[in-house]
Amino acid sequence: MKYVLISDVHGNLPALEAVLADIDARGDAEAIYHLGDLVGYAPWPNEVAALIRERGITGIAGNYDSTVATDYEHCGCKVDSP
Repeated sequence: MKYVLISDVHGNLPALEAVLADIDARGDAEAIYHLGDLVGYAPWPNEVAALIRERGITGIAGNYDSTVATDYEHCGCKVDSP
C-alpha cells in the first residue's frame, strides 16, 4: 500500500499539476494527503485549493493556510522588522 504526501505547494499550480500527473502516471497510490501550506508566494492559491478539493485530497492546514483562513496577523511566515 502506497500513500503519497505532498506539502508546501504555496500556490504553485503548475508544480502541483506536474506532481499530480506523475502520481497518476505511476498509478500505484492508495491515497494522497496534503500536509499544508497550499497558499502563499505563487499567484494561484484559489486554483490550487480548487484542484485539491476537486481531487478529494484530504489534508491539514499549514501555518500559511491558517493565517489566510483566519486573517491572523502573523503566522510565523515573515521576519518582524524592528
